[in-house]
This record gives sequence, C-alpha cells and structure tokens, in this order.
Amino acid sequence: MQRRDPFTFFIIQHSHIDIGYTERQEVITEYQTQFVEQAVELALSPEQLSRDGNTKFKFMLEGFWAVEKYLSKTGSSGRAKLVEALKSGNIELTAFYLHLTELLDEGHLRDTLKPALEFATEEGIPLVSAMSCDVTGFSWGMVDALYDAGVKYLSTNINTHHAGCPFGKPNVPFYWESPKGNRILVWQGLTYHKANLLGIMPGYNMVGNPMIPGLSVEDAHKYIDVQDIGYAEKSLFALVEGIRNDGYEYGFMPIMGSGLYTDNSPPTDSYCELIRQWNQKHGDQIELRTATLAEYFEYLEFAVPDIPVYRGDWNDWWTDGVISTALETSLFRNAQRTKRVAERLDPERKYVTEEEWKSVTSALVLYAEHTWGHSASLHRPYDFRVQQLLLRKTKYAVEADELSCIALDKVLTGKGQGDFTARRTFTYKVMNPSIEARMSLAYLSLDYWESPIFEDTIRVVDLQGRQYPYVRVNHSLRGQELCIQLQMEPLEEIELKLEFLTVTDESHKAEVKSVIGEAKGTGCFENDLLRVEWDDKKGVHTLIHKPSEKSLLVDGASGLGAPLYQLFEGVNRWDPAGFGYKARMIPKGEVFNGLIKQITNTGSNNFYETWEFEYDVRGAHSYAFEIKFYRTGSRFDLSVRLNKENLLDPEGMYTSFPFQTEQGIWYLDKAGAAIRPCIDQLPNACCDFYSVQSGASLVGNDLGISITTLDAPMVHIGKLRLWDYAEQIEPTGPLYSWLTNNKWDTNFKASCGGFYEFRYTIDVNQAYTDSTKAIRACQENSYDFLAIRK
Repeated sequence: MQRRDPFTFFIIQHSHIDIGYTERQEVITEYQTQFVEQAVELALSPEQLSRDGNTKFKFMLEGFWAVEKYLSKTGSSGRAKLVEALKSGNIELTAFYLHLTELLDEGHLRDTLKPALEFATEEGIPLVSAMSCDVTGFSWGMVDALYDAGVKYLSTNINTHHAGCPFGKPNVPFYWESPKGNRILVWQGLTYHKANLLGIMPGYNMVGNPMIPGLSVEDAHKYIDVQDIGYAEKSLFALVEGIRNDGYEYGFMPIMGSGLYTDNSPPTDSYCELIRQWNQKHGDQIELRTATLAEYFEYLEFAVPDIPVYRGDWNDWWTDGVISTALETSLFRNAQRTKRVAERLDPERKYVTEEEWKSVTSALVLYAEHTWGHSASLHRPYDFRVQQLLLRKTKYAVEADELSCIALDKVLTGKGQGDFTARRTFTYKVMNPSIEARMSLAYLSLDYWESPIFEDTIRVVDLQGRQYPYVRVNHSLRGQELCIQLQMEPLEEIELKLEFLTVTDESHKAEVKSVIGEAKGTGCFENDLLRVEWDDKKGVHTLIHKPSEKSLLVDGASGLGAPLYQLFEGVNRWDPAGFGYKARMIPKGEVFNGLIKQITNTGSNNFYETWEFEYDVRGAHSYAFEIKFYRTGSRFDLSVRLNKENLLDPEGMYTSFPFQTEQGIWYLDKAGAAIRPCIDQLPNACCDFYSVQSGASLVGNDLGISITTLDAPMVHIGKLRLWDYAEQIEPTGPLYSWLTNNKWDTNFKASCGGFYEFRYTIDVNQAYTDSTKAIRACQENSYDFLAIRK
C-alpha cells in the first residue's frame, strides 16, 4: 500500500478585532493595545530559541488600528521591539486597518490601507497579506486597492451567520481579478476560532461541533480546559476523514485560532508545546505547523499551480445592519459627501490641514467598522451597557459629520464667506462642486429679520450686470431664500449681488402665484421632457419620457415612492441565520402595501412645483413623500418623511422605485466599480440585497434612469428578498430602497423607531444608455450648487 503524505494544518493565530461587541469601545482599545504588546513579547521571548520551525509562536496583526494604538502608547522603544518581531518573521503585519462594512467610498477605502503601507515602507517590512475575519464581502474595487498597495494575498474567514460565502463552501483558493485585470490570490477559508474548537489552543475553550461542512461531531457545545492533545486526537482525525470524504482535494488547510474562544482575544504561546507533543506522536499522519499568512500563501502557490480566476463583486451580507441605525448612517453619508465637496472646492489644500482631513477620515472609518453594538444588543436591548455601546457608535457618525462640516466651513470662509455681523452685505458666491456642467437651482439666503426688504424692488445680478429672475421660497429652516436658476460649468464660481430699486420694475421676478391645497382624484405634471400622472388609488402610476414616448413605470406595481412594509411576526431570528453552516429555517414574512390618505400641492412657481403624497402603512405612525418637479429638464427630486414605529419583531420599511426601460439592466454604484447585480459577482455571493454608494442606474436600449440616494444605502432588486439566500437573480425589475432593518439577533440595533428623511434624485436621459454616463450622473447628482453670503 502506498504511504500517504501527512495532512498539514497551518495554525494561524490572531485576535479578531471588534471595536465593541464584547466590551465598551474604549476598553477594547486598551485590550488590543495590550494584545500587540503581549504578542511582541511572546515573539521575542527566549523560549523561541528552543522551538523548531513548526512550533514557534507566530501571530498575525490583522488590523493596523491596533498597531497604531500600541505605537501611540509605547513610543519609540515599543516601535523598535515591534519592528524586531516583524523582521524575525514570527509576527506578520497585514494591510487592512479594520474589518469593515461597505459604507466607505473608494477613496476612503484606499485611505484605510495607507497607515500599514506607510509604516511598512518606513521600516523596510514586507506587506503582502490582508486578513479578513467575520465580515462576508468586499466591493470589487478592493482588488485594485490592494493590488496598488502591493498586496498579493487576501485571507478570508467568513462568519456565515445571516450570510453565505462564494462558491457555496469554504476552503477555496482563487485569483480575484479586478475590472482593470489586476489579480490577488485569495484563500476563502473556514470561520475563525477553528483551532480553539478542535482542541489545538490550550486553555478554556468551547469544543464540540467545529462548524465545518461535511463534518458532524457528537459532542454538544461545551467549555473544557484544554491541557494536552487528548481532545485534538478526537477531533483532528475525524476532521481529516470527514473533509476527504466530502471531496476536499488538498493535503493541507489553514485554520485560525486565538488565545481564547472569544472575539478580542489575547495571544498565547501555550499552543507551541501542544503542537510539539502532537507532531512527536502523530506527525507522520497529521502535521501541525504554526504559520503566518505569507508563509501559508507561499506554500499554496507552490502546492496548487492551477488556481482558477474569477471576476466580480463580493457583495457583503452584513452591511444591511447599518440601517438598523438609519439616522446615524445618513449622518455618515452626509459627512462623507461633505468631505468630498470640501476637497473639490479646495484642491490645493489651502484651508484645511492634513491632520484635520485625517480626523474626518478616522471618524468615518470607525463608523464603517463592522461592529455596531454589544453581542447582547437584541436580547437585552434595554440594558444600560447595550445602550452605552450603541451611543458610542453613534458618536463616530456625529463626529464625522461635525468635522466634515467644520472642514467645509473653513473652505467656504477661504472662498469668501463673510462674518456674521449685525448688518450683512447682500453679495453672494455660487459654486458648482460637480465635475459636470449642469443647470440647477441656487438659493441665496436671507435671514428672517431681513424680510422687510421684500417690500422693496430687488434685482439679482452678477458682476457683469446680467440679471437673473428669482422666486422667493422657504427652502431654509429659518428665513427665506431667493431661488435662481443657473447654468454652470464644472467647479465654476459665480458672484452675485442684490440691487434695490427705487422704482417699480417687475422684470426681475420669475414668480407665479402659488396654488396650494388638497388635490382630488387624478393629477399630473408635465414639462417639455416628462409627463407624470397619479391618482388617489395607485399613487404615481405613470411616467412618460416625451421625446421617446416611453413609459417608465411598471404596470400594476406599487406606485413610485410608495411604502412597503415587511414583517416577520413572532419569528426567531436565529432560525434563518445558518450559523456555522447549519441548515436554515426560512421564516415566512408578510408584506403590507401603503394606502394613500391624501395628495396635496405644497408649492408652485416658475422653476418647480411640489406635491406631497401621504400614506397609511403598517409599521409607521406616518409616511409621506414630497416630489419636486422642475419646469425644465428630466430630473426630479423625491423626499420620504417617515415616523417609524418601534417594534422588536424582525421588520423593514421600503420605498418603491418601479422603473422599467427596454432591455433595462440595473448598474449599482459600488466602491471602485459599477456592477450589474448577479452578473458582475463572484459565484454564490449575496444577491438578496446590495449596498450602494451614490445610487443605481437602470440602463436600457433607448434611455436610462439614474437614482441618486443621499441617505439610504441599501437596495433590493426585482422583489423583496430578505432571507431568500438567492443564488441567482435577474438584474432588472423594480428597485426597492431599504430604509430600516432590525433583522439581526446580535450586534446591530434592536429597533428602528423614530423620525427620518430619505432623499433621492431621479434623472431620465437618452444618454444613459451608456452605463458609464448613467453612473456618473448618479454620482454627480449628489452635489448641488452651494451659495455663500460674503
């Protein structure tokens, strides 16, 4: 009989960083600092000299955030010791800063790789690996971001709780190729902590079912004090036999372990002796080897010469949790957008320091980190400690928004914004922060105590004396504004002033008398490009693009902007979760459509008119949306105002966008790449819902429709798919903006009650048959004209 080579397990130790979840965020900061200190001491300890290559203590620094905290505490002496440990090869630095959701845009995503890269460059340390634990995906742009940083390898340890994984199974190597053709080598591995569950990490550990597909262990989950190889002898032979019987084709596997079976775990070197004992007794059948990721991937490249290549987005299952705190997430998105506006208006960085920009980015990244609250956030939602962690998470969004607004204020002051004095001048500067030429509205502010000036005759003129018609509007929360329409070039600035005339001159006015009141029965709006119709039964049911004569709303679907409410009454959230690759029990939910209460014309002038549609819908104290139709152009704005009820059953609120175009396919704006749902994805990646950056565009043969979503990042395509775990969908049909979600049984917020506003811009254009132009419109419609008073 031919002797089989021993099966090799590469034991890779790390902590797993959760900023929160197991303790208050500031406590975790101290813990993770301690863990780096401990790992450095263990890596440089005298005991390392007596250990062979398979049994040395080795450790992965999976997030540079922890390294930053360590460096700030230990100073130059700590840095020197860390560098020594890194250069010894016993500790490996990795590229990721933290484990993230998909909230960050491409620029900020790339920013998270800079700290580790800069440190590695300064110290002459290789940076070839990135390590992801827990989180379940990344935007496609991550490939180019890692490649451009010089990273060759990505290790993932997906937690399949409320999630799946590409290819429908773990332990898959592949080259992940970007839209640009760049590649990184990925090992999609088992969930972390497997070395603990298998009895390889000494100390108090949970043992029993290691949650590996194809392997069933009779032991119930329990904690034991692992002191020798006894439990490993029960588990490892069964594991190897099980995975071979299940078709596993390789003679090796990496498994992750920690000092303790917990997130935010300290390191340990006690496994070194256990591994020595194992190899001495069983190394001819199963070999255990401590390793870093770089060592494992080098072995993988040698052992498996023909690794397949896959292209596509790795859509994350867990980002849906960010809308459990929908208000805070809208603050985050405003902060990210505001920072981008400030950067565009100050390309030479004259007005805001580099440190101030970094402070904004830091707050954004901390909010985007995947940990939201305490592990007990759902079954102990009233607990003071649960509330502490959620409010600290909220603080990151508030801080990001505050700092980005301060940065923009500094830029606007540098651009000429005047001081607030008792008697201000009536001179203004209007800026277009978009990189596209556009026609839009600008609002020139007037304080409420200045309203008597409306008794005079006013003209709005530029420095060349050109006159601009205006209308008075209550666009501001305090005072009124003069609304004017401008055509502006990319990043153009125009200076304007008010002139007060002593004679009556009506030529300056563009205003028509408002006709405001409740509309009965049917209604419509029409300009040169669009015709929109509605009634008090179906809501907004018709949208016609007049030049093409195309109908853009699906017949029989929920009306444009209408609410849908999904409820899983009395459902156990754990049943559909599938933790550890367990079979899922998919609950049956019920979807409730809203019914129109009232339709009201809320404003009308020569530039636009507004209509409010008020609905009754289960799950909400009130739901209404206002549409602003412009007199010219094919763009309109929609704003949802929601007063959400507070419920603890799994539930979600949605807004309907039932658009259609001929042969239309949705393109989603994601960080670093626009994708077509299901088409541009890795096999078996999440198709149930998606997180978008600026929004989505329906690209057809004859025209396209762009939706910019300012506040709500999550969407469903075709139908509501929560807990479907769909492997294939069609990238067409209605789009549903997912407003609130409390499906989770841990980490995220338990309920979503409160007041919200969700804002959208819809833009129809025959040029949007080009997906690049359609996505660009989606992005640039995020940036309205800014007007400052000098």
